[in-house]
Amino acid sequence: MTLKRGTRHNKKFKNEFALWQKNFGVVVRRLRKKAGLSRPELASMAKFSVSTLETIEQGHGNPGLTRMMNLAHALKHTLSYLFRLTEELNDKDKHGLGGQQR
Repeated sequence: MTLKRGTRHNKKFKNEFALWQKNFGVVVRRLRKKAGLSRPELASMAKFSVSTLETIEQGHGNPGLTRMMNLAHALKHTLSYLFRLTEELNDKDKHGLGGQQR
């Protein structure tokens, strides 16, 4: 599949990407808390700074594949599992069911 030039700059893409970032952060935060880890502990295990983890959890980060894989490994899950949980929250948000429970 090829994207049309400028697809990344249209409003729909930006909105969907912002939703994905927010929900990926929610997933990371929930799994971190479920594992009983503090932010400093998880950041150390994932090999990046606490501020980077905070940015991701707040839904503002744009982590690369390596960082996402490090997070998944540190949380003892697969990256596909984190993606699946993120997509489930996206679907709930798109259907008005909300995904911001903590």
